[in-house]
Amino acid sequence: MLVEFIIPTYHRPAPLASMLASLVAQTDGHWGANVVIDGTDHLDEILGIINRIDDPRIRYTVTDKRYNDWGHTPREIGKQMSTADYIIMTGDDNYYTPNFVQEIRPLCEVKVGMVYWDMVHSHYHYTYFKCRPAGGQIDMGAFATRRDLAQQIKLGTDYAADGWFVEHFKEKFPQQHIAKVDKVLFVHN
Repeated sequence: MLVEFIIPTYHRPAPLASMLASLVAQTDGHWGANVVIDGTDHLDEILGIINRIDDPRIRYTVTDKRYNDWGHTPREIGKQMSTADYIIMTGDDNYYTPNFVQEIRPLCEVKVGMVYWDMVHSHYHYTYFKCRPAGGQIDMGAFATRRDLAQQIKLGTDYAADGWFVEHFKEKFPQQHIAKVDKVLFVHN
């Protein structure tokens, strides 16, 4: 599998359904998803969404307890379980353009360390957000990391874990190429 989306979720069925629909709509089918359910409080409802979509590329994992840390511990669990070439630690309230996998594929095939792209951020009135690989300049879900490298960096649990992860990636792997697809491929909802 080329890329795996690690999607933490708790109790947001409508956004999760939109997120998964954006993946099923991909023009390039070389992807998988692991929906990491943060505790069992709303398990039946979440499994209902996954089962209705009924795509074998979508699997799920349930955490042993509710972590309630912006999804970072569930992301870490999913990241460590992945066997894909690249992982995207995203959120259940995000979605991707239908050509997303197709657009990042060329950079993944040459094995860059990290790929990132621009986004639209709905929290800021659907404003265009030009991402950069730096703390405060990138959002969780706006970058893909080679799995073998990502698994060597523990994702933090504070709110800004996305920027923290990127900064630690650059420190730990200074020789790894970080490439950009200069297009909006992601909506943070």
